[in-house]
Amino acid sequence: MPMSLRFSRALTLVAAGLAAQVAQADGSYYSLGYGLKPYGSSADGSVVSAYISNDSYYMWTATTGVTAIGGKWLGGTTDVSADGSIISGSALGADGVTHAAYYTVATGTWTTLSGLGRSIDGSESSSWGLSGDGKTVVGLAWTSGVAANAVKSAPDNTLVNLGVSGRAQAVNSDGSVIAGYVSQGLSSYGVYWQNGVMTKLTDAQGANMPAVGDMSENGLWLVGSGAASGQTWRYNTATHAVEWLGDFNTATTVQASTGISADGKIVVGYDRGFNTPPTLGQGTIWIEGTGMLSLTDYVLAQGVDLEGRTLALPLGISDDGRTFYGIDSAGEGFVVTLSPVPEPATYGMLGLGLGAIAWRRRRAAPSQH
Repeated sequence: MPMSLRFSRALTLVAAGLAAQVAQADGSYYSLGYGLKPYGSSADGSVVSAYISNDSYYMWTATTGVTAIGGKWLGGTTDVSADGSIISGSALGADGVTHAAYYTVATGTWTTLSGLGRSIDGSESSSWGLSGDGKTVVGLAWTSGVAANAVKSAPDNTLVNLGVSGRAQAVNSDGSVIAGYVSQGLSSYGVYWQNGVMTKLTDAQGANMPAVGDMSENGLWLVGSGAASGQTWRYNTATHAVEWLGDFNTATTVQASTGISADGKIVVGYDRGFNTPPTLGQGTIWIEGTGMLSLTDYVLAQGVDLEGRTLALPLGISDDGRTFYGIDSAGEGFVVTLSPVPEPATYGMLGLGLGAIAWRRRRAAPSQH
C-alpha cells in the first residue's frame, strides 16, 4: 500500500475515533428565526438576548423559546448580566427619542438612561455592552454636531461622558475595565479604560490596534476587529502585549473576533471575503493550546445536528464557553449549547481530527487555475 494512502487512512481513523468520542457530548442547536440577531448571554448561556433591526428586543431560553420584551432598537447591540436578570438595549424615553436602557427581567420593565443632551434621527444614545453584575451599561451618546462620545452609566441612571469621540463596546464583570475605540478623522483605534484611565492599544511595533469588541470577565483579555496583518488577536491588559491568533482563511480579507470566554481561553469570530454577505462567511473558534478551527466543524464533531446549516457569523460566547450564538447561513439567529465542554486533551485531538478532514478535502479537490 502506498505510504500516502496508509497515512490518509490513518488520519481518517483518527478523525473517526475523535467523532465517536466527542459525539457523546450533550449539545443542541436552536434556530431563533429569521432576522433575529442574538448578541449577549448570561454566564451559563441559559438566557440569550437578541434584537431585530428597527424593531425591538427579545429574550431566549431553552424552556420558553423566543419571547418579545419590548424596547426600541435604533442602533447598538444587546447584552445580558451574568445571572440573566438584566438585559441591555434601548428604549423610548418620555421625550419620544430612544435612549440606552436596561430591562429588568423580574419586573418586565425598561429603565432609560439620560444622555448628553442631543439626539440625532430619533436617538439620544445607544447601548453596546453590559457589565457582568448588570450595573454598568456602556455605549455612545450624541454630543454637539454629529459627533458621538463613548459613555458609561452611573448608579443614578445617567450617562457619564468618557471624554473621547468614539464608542465603548465592552465592559468587565464589575465595570472597572471598559473598552472600545476612539474616532480620529477617517480612522479609529482601539482603547480601554481601567479605573478611568485610558490606554491606547498598540502592537510590538507601536502600530495602533483596531476596535475592541469584547473582553474576558476579569478585564485581562481584549479581542476585536481583525488587524491590518489579516490576523485576529487578543490583547493582555496586564502586559500590554498582543497575541496573534492567526488567519483562518488567508484567501479572504475580512475577519474579526466577536466573543471571548470568561477565562480568555476560547475566542469566536468569523472570516469572509470583502463584500461577501455575512451568511456566506465562516464562523471560527480559537482555543488556547489548540489554535483556530471552523466553528461549524467543531460543533458537528461533537454530535450536534445543525440541520445542514453553517454557523456563518458567531456574535458571542457565554462566559463558561459552552454556548455560542449568532447568525447562521440561512440568515436566522442561532444558539448552540454544548455540555460538557471537552477537556484540553480532547481539544488537541479535535484539532488533529479536523485537520485530517481538511487535509483530505484539499487532496481530493480539483486543481484551480
